[in-house]
Amino acid sequence: MKKNSLILLWTLIFNCANAQLNQWEIVSPLDFETTLSGNFAEMRRNHFHGGLDLRTNGEENKPVYSIDDGYVSKITISRTGYGKCAFINHPNGYTSVYGHLNSFVPKLDSILKAKQYSERKFEVTLELDSSQFPLEKGEKFALSGNTGASGGPHVHFEIRKTDDGTMRNPYLLKNRPYGFSDSKKPKIFGIKLYGLKNSGIVNNAPEKKFRVITNKQNIRQVQSGGEITAWGTIGFSIKANDYMTGTGFTYTPRHLRLFADGKKISEITIDSFLIQDTRALNAFIDYPQWANSREFFMKSFKASNSPLPLSAPHPYGTLIVNEERDYNIVYEVEDDFGNKDRISFVIRGEKKEIPLFSKPDSLYIKCGQSHFFNKEDFGMWFSANSLYEDLEHNLTRTPSEKFYSDIFSIGSALDPLHTPCDISIKIKSDTIHDKQKYYIAKLNAQNIASGSAGGLYNENGYITGKTNTFGKFAVFVDETKPVIAPVHTNKLRNLPYIRFKIYDTQSGIASYDAYIDDIWVMFEYDAKTQQITYWIDKTQIKEFQNHTLKVVVKDNCGNVSEFSKQIYW
Repeated sequence: MKKNSLILLWTLIFNCANAQLNQWEIVSPLDFETTLSGNFAEMRRNHFHGGLDLRTNGEENKPVYSIDDGYVSKITISRTGYGKCAFINHPNGYTSVYGHLNSFVPKLDSILKAKQYSERKFEVTLELDSSQFPLEKGEKFALSGNTGASGGPHVHFEIRKTDDGTMRNPYLLKNRPYGFSDSKKPKIFGIKLYGLKNSGIVNNAPEKKFRVITNKQNIRQVQSGGEITAWGTIGFSIKANDYMTGTGFTYTPRHLRLFADGKKISEITIDSFLIQDTRALNAFIDYPQWANSREFFMKSFKASNSPLPLSAPHPYGTLIVNEERDYNIVYEVEDDFGNKDRISFVIRGEKKEIPLFSKPDSLYIKCGQSHFFNKEDFGMWFSANSLYEDLEHNLTRTPSEKFYSDIFSIGSALDPLHTPCDISIKIKSDTIHDKQKYYIAKLNAQNIASGSAGGLYNENGYITGKTNTFGKFAVFVDETKPVIAPVHTNKLRNLPYIRFKIYDTQSGIASYDAYIDDIWVMFEYDAKTQQITYWIDKTQIKEFQNHTLKVVVKDNCGNVSEFSKQIYW
């Protein structure tokens, strides 16, 4: 199909209903057989993985191709996250996404650089219409890389609905043209039972964890050390990994099924989610267990305010144990290729008085409701989507001479937030002339500032910032300039780049600019290494001459560092 006809085709079909993924035949983004380093909905720190990580055999600069006819609709450049990323809209109502790229084909690269130099920023968003960069199926548009928050060379590949950004599982595509298969089954390592919301008990406790082992007869069993007893409303979670033929990586089995006495009580299959709901991983897992041990236990019951889908005959996927008898339980996990693992065990119903494991509801901030919590010179704004469950705030206030406010602790590191919350703290001693220097510091267990929630000063003497975690906070002052350190030697003739390391130990870097002979030049920022790099352009810097190089870095509290040097190239 010719490019000029692509535009007409797009115009005619764009508003049609989305095609079913299982009817969509594509080509692979890569022209060689690959394996996966990450699967869809894989559990990561504080988020679900939204696509497939296609390995490039430890190499960068591999050609990347459009999976179908369409056009480049957007390019995003970020020091973290997806790094250099391309979005291609297709006529069927879907968008393919390609992350951690190194560069683009010359025509696309020139459009991008014009945007970056126009805004004098490395991190930009470039939006294109259907006429600017149409692509045919299998047409090269970029080279692979390791940019952004990538842990090694690969292509992050996603499928999204164009209209609302819903992430879909690329395994659902009709032909799966990636060049890999899988005959390895998942493996279950543990289960956990919970007595929920003061209405259940397990082995005389609010919760109990059990290992899954293989005995001498090669039979999988739950290592319980005796009977598992329960009474009331019981929830379940499971620890399991998936594996894949030809790789040593571990993955997340995406299908969970739970049966009691032969009847299904819960089924979870995460085939799609909105991009703003990737943090709902923290509602899907036993978050306190992960926070304490870094173990992922996947829950088969639903948090009250979780946006994730759940198929269950009983609300929230729980089991009601209300008879003194044996309940026969089967847990099953399955991967995208139909490989399964399962474990069977028995719960003995044992009638008992259920104690109150938590405090009365009057101490709780309700989930699913917007709420402004204000107490003792501390404020926090919760949106309706901030909490998965009602929160016992547990606000404490500790006097401090080190900080410019008292230390406030709210919630716990074991309580996840779905969306960030505004946080306000009143200054106890407003002695700083330059109010921009104030910020809200996140404190560790030793009350040492270990992060920043930002902050703006208002006339009432409050500093307001934003946080996506609970913990300890206090107002601090940043009067320390960022650090600028050259990485390369003074001799540049044998190098294709100029490189610096830049970092800030308190409020964080807000911006940076670089100039050669007083002309702004673009340095690319890699947050993994805290390095900025200028790839020398002979159209910008003349050879065999002395030049003046200047780098200016500003942090979020307005502190500025400047580096200046005469260079020869």
